[in-house]
Amino acid sequence: MELYIIRHATAQPLGRKNDFTDEKRSLTAEGRERMRDAARGLRKLGVELDLILTSPLARAVETAEVLASVFGMNKRDVEQTANLAPGAPSEDLFAEIKGHTGVESVALVGHQPDLGELICKVVRGDGGFSIELKKGSVCCVNIMQTVPELQGALTWLMTPRQLRLLSKI
Repeated sequence: MELYIIRHATAQPLGRKNDFTDEKRSLTAEGRERMRDAARGLRKLGVELDLILTSPLARAVETAEVLASVFGMNKRDVEQTANLAPGAPSEDLFAEIKGHTGVESVALVGHQPDLGELICKVVRGDGGFSIELKKGSVCCVNIMQTVPELQGALTWLMTPRQLRLLSKI
C-alpha cells in the first residue's frame, strides 16, 4: 500500500472575514490554484489514488476536494475523519487505514505537526523525530507491514513548488 501524506494548501489567516475560527479557515484562491497544479504534478508522476481521507477542518476538506477533482474521483472516495484532526492519536488513524481492505493507495490530508510525526512513526516505529511539511507538500510512504502496526519506508517527499513544476512538463 502507498500512503500519500499531504499537508493542506494555503488557507486564510486566522481572524479574517468576521473572525472565524481555525476550524473554518478556507483555502485562499491562490492556495486552491497552487494545489490544483501540485495535484496535476502528482498525476504526471503516475500517482493513482483509491481513497482520500481528510481532516474535517475546512482547509483540509477543500484540499481533498481539489485532489479528488484533479484525479477524477467520486465524492464517495473522499472521507472526512476525526483521526486526521489536529492532535488526534495516530493509533486510531492506523486502525482506520487498516479497515479499508483492498485499497492500494490512500491520500491522507491533514495538518502539521501531526503529519510530520505520523511519517516518523510509520518509518521509524516511534516519534523520535518529525518531518516538516510545507503547505501542499506530499510525502509518499510505502507500507510494507500492517500488523501489528503500520510500518513502511519513505519513498519520496516533494514540495508544492516541485510538484507544480512537474505539472508544466
